[in-house]
This record gives sequence, C-alpha cells and structure tokens, in this order.
Amino acid sequence: MTSQKVQEDNRTVKIAVEVPADEFKRSLQAAHRKLAKHFQVPGFRKGKVPYPIVVNHYGESVLYDDAIEIALPKVYEEVLDEHEIQPFSEPRFNIQEIGGETGLKFEVSVALKPSVQLGEYQGLEAYRPAVEVGDDLIDKQIESARMRVSRLVPVEDRAIQKGDHVTIDYKGLKDGIPFEGGEAEGHKLEIGSESFIPGFEDGLIGHRVGDEFDLPLVFPQDYHAKDLAGEDVVFHVVIHQAHVREMPALDDDFVRDVSETSDTVEEYRNEVRDQLEKEKAAEADRVFEDSIIDAIIKNSKIELSDLMVDDEVERGIERQQKQFSMYGLNFGDFLKYSGQTVEDYREKQSQNSRRMLEGAWLLDAIRESEEERLNVSDEEFEKGVADAAEKAGIAKSVFEEQHLKSEHDREHFRHDLEMQKLLVWLHEVNVPTETKPEPEESEEHAHDEHGGHEHAHEHGEDCGCGHDHN
Repeated sequence: MTSQKVQEDNRTVKIAVEVPADEFKRSLQAAHRKLAKHFQVPGFRKGKVPYPIVVNHYGESVLYDDAIEIALPKVYEEVLDEHEIQPFSEPRFNIQEIGGETGLKFEVSVALKPSVQLGEYQGLEAYRPAVEVGDDLIDKQIESARMRVSRLVPVEDRAIQKGDHVTIDYKGLKDGIPFEGGEAEGHKLEIGSESFIPGFEDGLIGHRVGDEFDLPLVFPQDYHAKDLAGEDVVFHVVIHQAHVREMPALDDDFVRDVSETSDTVEEYRNEVRDQLEKEKAAEADRVFEDSIIDAIIKNSKIELSDLMVDDEVERGIERQQKQFSMYGLNFGDFLKYSGQTVEDYREKQSQNSRRMLEGAWLLDAIRESEEERLNVSDEEFEKGVADAAEKAGIAKSVFEEQHLKSEHDREHFRHDLEMQKLLVWLHEVNVPTETKPEPEESEEHAHDEHGGHEHAHEHGEDCGCGHDHN
C-alpha cells in the first residue's frame, strides 16, 4: 500500500491511496470465502465453487462491495498511522479504480483537529432579557391550572357551540370520490381549535348530537396537498357526542386542591408569580449564556472542517428520526408535510451545527486556558455526583454504579463539572445588557433548533470536540 497527501485546507486532509493488485486480490479472495454459500455453478456443489470459476461465471464485480469492506478498515488505519493523522470526522472514501488486475485506488478525506485562536472572553457585553412577570402571565398560568383540573360534561339540551368537544365521523369527497386522508371514525375535535380547514369547525356549530349532514367546503389555495389545493369538496359528517368543559371556580377550595403551600387565592397568585420569576430568570440566564458564546465567537478565530459539520448534521437527523419513531411517527412525513426535503433540512441545520461546534471548541479552549481556576476538587466532585444522582432520582451509589464504573467515566464526569464551573464563571466575568443585538444578515439564527448552544452531553455521546467519551 502506498499513499500520499494530495490536499489539506480548511482543516480537511485528502490522501490518495493505492493498494497493489496482489494485496487487493487477497481481499477479493476473502470476499469469495465469505460469500461462498451464495454461489451456484453447474458441476460444483453449493459453497464449493472455486474463486476463478466464480469470477469467470459471475464476473469479478460481484465481489467488489465485500472486498472493499474487508480491505478499507485495515488500509485506512495504516494511512492514519503513516501520516500521523488523528481524525475528527468519519472518513469519506472516493473509489477511483478497482480490480483484481489493477488493485484498488481511492481517495480518503477526514477532518483534522479544529484550529482555535481565542479572543477576549471576559468583560464582554452580552444580551440578557429583563425578567418581567405581569398579571396577565399569572392569570394565564392560573387558567392553565384550572384547565388541568376541569372536566368534560355531556351536552344534551342545546346545539353545538364554539369551545365544545365533539366526537364525529367524517368522509371527504371530491367529485363524489373519497380522497386520501379525508376520512375518520370517532374523531375527537374541539370546536375553534382550527385543526381542520377553514369552515369545517364553523360548519358544525348549530348542529346537535345525532345529526348527519353534508358540509360543502373549499380547500385553501396554499394547501400542502396540491391535488386538493383550491378544490371544492363535500364532507359527510355524523355527530356522535358533544361535551363542554366545566371549569372549577377560582376560590380558596380550588387553591387548596392544586397547591401544597397556598391556602388562599392571593397566596396562590404570589406562589405562581415566584415560580414564573424563577423560570424567567433561568431562561434569561440561558439567553445570556448563548449571547456570551456568540460574543466570544466573534472575538475569536476558529477553523473547522466542513466534514465535522456534516457529521453533526447527520447525527441530528438520526436523533430526530429516533425521536419521531418513539411516538410512532415518521420524520420523512414530517418533512414532507412541512414542505421540506431532507436536503433542505440538512442545509438549514448546517449553520446551526457549525455554530454549536464552534461554541463547544471555544469553551474547551477557555477551559484549558483557565485550568487552574476551574479545577474540580474532590469535595466538588462528590457533591456533583450527589447532585446528579438526586436529579436522576436514584441513590448516589446506584448512580456511581451505572455511570461512573471506570476511570474514563469519572474523567468524563469531571470534565462536565469543569464545563459547568466555566459557564458559571463566564456569567460572573461578563456584563449583561438588556439591549438586544441586531441579527446579522447571514444568520437567521445561529443556535440549535431548541434556541441555544449545546454545551452539555450525555455520558457516552460524542460532542465533536475531540474528547473520546464513549
């Protein structure tokens, strides 16, 4: 095997590799042995067809995929050792030539460790929104509490009104023919929720339980299903049940039912205010933290490979797919109905992922620069373990058994505690301002899909910052 570096820029290196014919032929023969049971040639027992006969009968290319899978891992490791490369991304292989007589020629590209030049990270002005809790927000929170303990009672003596909850069957017809997705039985609907196209829910108002009727409607011009956009349809509807939400009175009895600390409405309002102020303050701190990271990024110079960004985007897509599948949903369907392709989503997330990686690497560089200040003592470590166990709702000994089994686990946990200390310290040494910065033209938002930088990582998760946490 021979290899040479052919390109290195933007923290990405590309290496051209040649595997000689005799060496690659051994991989082809190994692939033949692996696949032997699948080959059938007249005159030979199944699984006993010799390599030359398989090549002659099926063609050598039938072995290529498995031969590459056999050859590449070993060759890739040799290339990394020869060029003393520590990869910070998954490798990208580009096969250029392959054959038993010619050998294997390919190019492999990997990300190198990002280059970080830290700028100023103390004394920066960073946006922190004001913490304001008005009476309207308190009223809304109390209304939510009343909603949670409310109950639905049957509607029996009047027509359907806005706000009622109905159970219906419906079938949509276009030109007398049912259309896809336009039919359901026993569907529960709140009138006024705007869950259906305009006119559907309003069309139920005034009817009564037991009514069966046709409801002519027109789909909106911008409806996502192009075959229905702007089309006249008829929904055949049957109303089976109707309920109205009965809300509890806002009195002292209600307060004692929903609160463990308040006995009167006035006390409950103060309790809600305190809780909302804590939540608002925590959210303001998160925004402040993100704003600090943004300011440090602007003051610093960091160069990282596009391959690292691509890997992070792919991991994000995998997380989304798993999350959707947990609820029996399909991520591809979500993209379709939101008018996006996977490529649209990937492009949109690319900038978010780049900023998240930049923030993670800059924080790690600051942590190294402030190593003495951020050192975690044994007492702090034990307290951190106890706090993590309490948060997880398990005993400290159980947490240690599950998450701190090895020295590697403990070092990872210590790293997390150091990062927590770093973030607290950054809050202390930078200046909050209530002046919201103007967004840059090139960034609709440089945060992740939850509105912030990802600083914390679960145990065992690759954070892309060069630390092996697995």
